[in-house]
Amino acid sequence: MKKIGFGIIGCGDVTEKKSGPAFKKIEGSDLTMVMRRDEEKLIDYAKRHKIANYTTDYKTLLNSQQVDAVYIATPPKWHHFYVLEAAKYRKPIYVEKPMALSVAECEEMVSVCKEYNVPLFVAYYRRGQEKFKYVKSLIDQKAIGEIRSFHFVYTSKLPELNPERNWMFNKEESGGGLLYDMGSHMIDILLFFFGNVKVAYGNSENQSKKFQVHDVTTGMIIFENGVQGSLQMTFNGNADEDELVVIGSEGSIRLSIMSNDSVSVIKNGTREDTSFEVLEHVAQPFIQEVVDCLHGNNNMDRTGISGLKTQKVIEALDLEERGRFEWE
Repeated sequence: MKKIGFGIIGCGDVTEKKSGPAFKKIEGSDLTMVMRRDEEKLIDYAKRHKIANYTTDYKTLLNSQQVDAVYIATPPKWHHFYVLEAAKYRKPIYVEKPMALSVAECEEMVSVCKEYNVPLFVAYYRRGQEKFKYVKSLIDQKAIGEIRSFHFVYTSKLPELNPERNWMFNKEESGGGLLYDMGSHMIDILLFFFGNVKVAYGNSENQSKKFQVHDVTTGMIIFENGVQGSLQMTFNGNADEDELVVIGSEGSIRLSIMSNDSVSVIKNGTREDTSFEVLEHVAQPFIQEVVDCLHGNNNMDRTGISGLKTQKVIEALDLEERGRFEWE
């Protein structure tokens, strides 16, 4: 099997452990070049990760014959720009989440990649982890009967500004703080479990006024298969909560989305807990699926549309105009 040489555009914090090293460890791929505009940080990154080829010019990376596919790991502000640029070079693209700043940007990314016949993957890596595949299999196999509803609650304390990610709470660079960063993972898992959304609506506010982004979101989602439920994401509380409850006609499933806590299946008065190993690189299983897809070994979404669907729900819950938000 010929290894697919990946080049990273934007080798920042998320690539240090979550994703970057995985490209050199998994079967069928390699990390052949990295790009970052800050030359001092770029050289330090390349040395620490033992990457011989590096550049401050993204076009040098896109032109390199050693780069077969591109991983875009910049702040969200730049996702749209670099995806469109990489598509012109007809190189497969793996872009960090959230997919972009807006639904409009995501739609153009999907359209341009389709025009150039370029595979486009979005880094909602929890879809590749054993824990969430296990829950998906329980749902599909009707282990708790017909799925009726769900409710999800996430609470965290007000965050401190991370100097390595100071763009996070700048709406023009991140899209909208933790709702777009962490909340997008939560929403994407709901879509992974329950399928296409029929209606999504909600309300978001900036209660703490600590940053210029919303820090609390309440929403309701109705899926095409009839499953419906609520989610409450509070990024300004005084406790740590993370629980998704899936209600079926014969039982329920309880799990966390953002942590590696065990999954509980409650049925007929009994509770069965299943735990999962802690991953060294949390994105590695999903990246392996992306690489396998590029080698023609699976049929995962390579159009970017799954990421666009998640973005539509995020935007529905973040809109200042209150009300229902529907799409085909």
